[in-house]
Amino acid sequence: MRKLLGGITALFGLGVTTFGGWMLIRGPFFGGPALEAVPMVAALTAFLVGVVIFFRGLVRWAGVGARI
Repeated sequence: MRKLLGGITALFGLGVTTFGGWMLIRGPFFGGPALEAVPMVAALTAFLVGVVIFFRGLVRWAGVGARI
């Protein structure tokens, strides 16, 4: 059950990271306008939080770390 929950968490984090990254690069790199300041900070926050959630789930899925 722990591996399943870790895998689901990792996939969720990967999805959030992908969405946040897409929001950051879709404008400047694909010919569109850049985001305004507040939406850009929100997209960057989503990207960084997604990376943290992804690695937290990956570590749980792999079973690495202390068992407290």
